[in-house]
Amino acid sequence: MVFSISVAMHASSLENMQKCFERFVEPSVLLNQESVRVLDVGGANVNGSYADIFSDPKFEYIAADLGPGEGVDVVLEDPYLLPFDDASVDIVVSGQVLEHAEFFWKLFEELTRVVSRKGFVFLIVPSAGPVHRYPVDCYRFYPDAMTALSRYTNIPLLDCWQDDRGPWNDLVGVFSLQRQPRAGAGVRLPPNRFSAIGRVAPLISEDQGVDIEKTSGQTPYTDVLAQIHRTLQPGGYLEIGVRTGSSLALASCPSIAIDPEPDLEQPLADHQQLYRQTSDAFFEHLADTALEHWQPDLVFIDGMHLFEFALRDFMNVERRASATTLVLIDDIYPNHPLQAARERQSRVWTGDVWKLHDCLRIKRPDLTLIPLDTFPSGLLLVAGLDPENHTLWEQYNPTVRAYQGRTLDSLNSAVLNREGARSPDDPVIQALIERLRAERERPAGTHFPKALREAFGP
Repeated sequence: MVFSISVAMHASSLENMQKCFERFVEPSVLLNQESVRVLDVGGANVNGSYADIFSDPKFEYIAADLGPGEGVDVVLEDPYLLPFDDASVDIVVSGQVLEHAEFFWKLFEELTRVVSRKGFVFLIVPSAGPVHRYPVDCYRFYPDAMTALSRYTNIPLLDCWQDDRGPWNDLVGVFSLQRQPRAGAGVRLPPNRFSAIGRVAPLISEDQGVDIEKTSGQTPYTDVLAQIHRTLQPGGYLEIGVRTGSSLALASCPSIAIDPEPDLEQPLADHQQLYRQTSDAFFEHLADTALEHWQPDLVFIDGMHLFEFALRDFMNVERRASATTLVLIDDIYPNHPLQAARERQSRVWTGDVWKLHDCLRIKRPDLTLIPLDTFPSGLLLVAGLDPENHTLWEQYNPTVRAYQGRTLDSLNSAVLNREGARSPDDPVIQALIERLRAERERPAGTHFPKALREAFGP
């Protein structure tokens, strides 16, 4: 035995496989078939499975592993021999396996043997991370490894990318006998189980509806945002999650807005640019060009209401920010435990963004964090950003794992009662914003974030 069913799925692996799905499967002619056969080698469900991505009935999903386990359909007798005919599988996926295979090239030969000529092999392996024997841990891989495997098996490498998020820093390889992926399948699949989290229809019971939908807060968040614009006078504004455009309309400076499905109630102004895509896609493909000539002085994060999405948005923003950038994060205070559920059950829905405040407080004690009692679901002000700090990137996967399982119930009085939240009228808020503006108008000192924290507290 050289690899095991015990390797747990980590967040970035699921996210990278979803990216493979969106980039290559969705535009592929494979979707014109009545059925698409998917083989997951090493596919036991341990804290997550790629099966959530291929959940549409069109996909015949087969998980193979060396022993029985949750989700396992085929138990392999030989780790280097797959009991499938040549070219009999449309999509072969394998993640967190090759590092545990002593002769990984033999296993990869089998993956390419069983894939059809118009199919794909999606491979995810670590390029870093601690030793984790299942029962052995032999290798870490770099991009040239994917090129070498392509040459060894004579199957073209269509794409390869290396993830910056630790501790594994996933390396992803996409292989296909089609040298160019075909487009134009003309088939739209509904959201898969992985991408549909937080998007389900509201489920409100009549006897609980009023309580579930309650809101609170001293001042509407848009009023606070407008005041911050007036005081900070940002030279550039970035907004993630546009919705109707009411918050975007407050910006009179050059502005970039990101939302895959905005519902604007008014036309964009000349100084505003809208990118109709996910924030992950924007930061991966367009941010370096879009933000080439200016850094955002003010950022409003109100995108997908899930902890890991908000965390990634903050990480990507900080990487392109300055020490004087001010970040506002919406929806940190649910008003009812069901509003905080990861699966949407109410019209008023904050998701589990509330976890981000605690995460930043623990993981990034260098930041200045000020929660505000705004209507309807609170704001978190974050200042003292450090683009050179890689803590959140290096600890991304264990951080997501630690926080995803936490739920908000009636015992979490600190969150539900907004303990520690400041009034939006607190003079400290005005002083902080004025300090940021003053520092922006001269080169920021190397100790500015520390001085900011000492002046305005955690």
